[in-house]
Amino acid sequence: MENLVEIKDLYKTYSENTGLFSSKKEPVHALEGINLEIKKGEILALVGESGCGKSTLGNCILKLIEASSGEIFFKGENILNYDKKQTKNFRKSAQMIFQNPYSSLNPKMKIEEILNEPLKIHREKNIKERVLEIVSMCGLNQNDLKKYPHEFSGGQRQRIAIARALVLKPEFIVADEPISALDVSIAAQIINLLIELREKLNLTILFISHDLNIVRYISTRIAVLNKGKIVELGNTDEIFANPKDDYTKLLLGSIPKIEL
Repeated sequence: MENLVEIKDLYKTYSENTGLFSSKKEPVHALEGINLEIKKGEILALVGESGCGKSTLGNCILKLIEASSGEIFFKGENILNYDKKQTKNFRKSAQMIFQNPYSSLNPKMKIEEILNEPLKIHREKNIKERVLEIVSMCGLNQNDLKKYPHEFSGGQRQRIAIARALVLKPEFIVADEPISALDVSIAAQIINLLIELREKLNLTILFISHDLNIVRYISTRIAVLNKGKIVELGNTDEIFANPKDDYTKLLLGSIPKIEL
C-alpha cells in the first residue's frame, strides 16, 4: 500500500527552567527520532499515556507547531520546507479534529459561519452546496446551520467539528482524542461515523488515543508511543495477540474492557 505520510527522524524539543529562581533552561525532548509511515486509506492509531507526545506529533505533522529537526513527507514532498503559500495549500489536504468539542468551536459563530469560513479562506466555489453536502454526511441537518454551538450536545458538536475538518475535502485527518470528552454510547456513534466517512471519502486517518479498546475497534495498525519514542508498531490484531514491548503489555493490561 502506498504511503501518504512519511516521518523521518523527527525531533521536537522544548526548553524549560530548571528551578523557580533559575534562568537556566534545560531541553525537554517531546519527540525523539520518530520514524513512521502512514499508508494511504488506513486508520493508524497512535496510542500512549497522557504526556507521551501523541498530540505533539499530530501537531507537527500538520505544521501547527514547528518540529525541531527531521523530515515530514506528504505525498512525497517535505512539508517542513513549504513556504506560506504551499502551507496554505497543504491545509486543504490535511486537517485536524480536536479533542474537546466544547472548546474547539467558536461560540459566537453560527454553524453555517463555522463551516463557511475555511471555504471562504481558500476561495472555494459552490460554498452552500458543499456545506449542505458535508452536514448531511455527518448526520446533521440544514436547520442546524442557523444555530450556535451551545445549542448542541457534545456528540453533535463533535459531528460539527468533523464536518468542519472535512468541508475542504482533505485526504488526511489527524483525530486527536476525538471522543475522550463524550459518553461511551455517543463515542461509539462518533467512531462509527469516522469509519463510515473513511470508506466513503477514501480518507487516511491518524487516530490519537490513550484507549486501546477503542483503537482495536477502529484501526488497522497501531503505533505505541512512550516518552517521545515509538516502542512498537504493527497490525492491530498482531499487537493485541502478541505485544512485544513491556510498555504495550502494560497498556493492554491496565485498560478496562469496553464493549462497543
